[in-house]
Amino acid sequence: MPQKPRSIHPDDAQDERLAALDLETAFTYAYLPTVLDDEGRAKDAPAVLNGFLWPLRADAHPTAAMERDLAALDEAGLVCRYEVAGRPYLHDPRWKTRHKLVRPTPSTLPPCPEHEKSFDEVVTETVGRIAEGVTAAVEVAGSRIDQKRISDSLARLVEDVTYLVDPEKAVVNGQKVRKMFQRKNGEVEDTGPEPGALAGETE
Repeated sequence: MPQKPRSIHPDDAQDERLAALDLETAFTYAYLPTVLDDEGRAKDAPAVLNGFLWPLRADAHPTAAMERDLAALDEAGLVCRYEVAGRPYLHDPRWKTRHKLVRPTPSTLPPCPEHEKSFDEVVTETVGRIAEGVTAAVEVAGSRIDQKRISDSLARLVEDVTYLVDPEKAVVNGQKVRKMFQRKNGEVEDTGPEPGALAGETE
């Protein structure tokens, strides 16, 4: 369990999503940071959480009430419940903006695949969407020269952005962008996704 101080964010009192929920659910949300780790995550175990958050009121607030609270908070977008390898977890999607911890302890729980994507994952998805859009537009124009020029420009953009985070991966990531376009054009054999869309994902 986390030992570092937790506080209630002053904006919570004006949060319309929280105000729309009943008081028990609002109290659960207020108590929840005390059981989240330093990255805002916890195992999604209603019985265990209820024991920590409502220890002296277990009769009035049983496990079923905690399950109801978590479901309502998830539906309101105040918490996110997710699964990794078939195991349930939850986290506060706004944790980093709500809590500024000094020397936080890294979480031992897996990150949320929806809200906590790595830099490489975000770049990969963004580049993939851009590549598909650019390819479609160029195909309409019917100019492969323009497509090569655009793919080179996009690759250089990815190299520049990656260089700011990890210079050693910049060139490799640029080459992967060019390959994306080549596959779409049938210039190289598509043997399936490479292990890691961008350099470093498997490290």
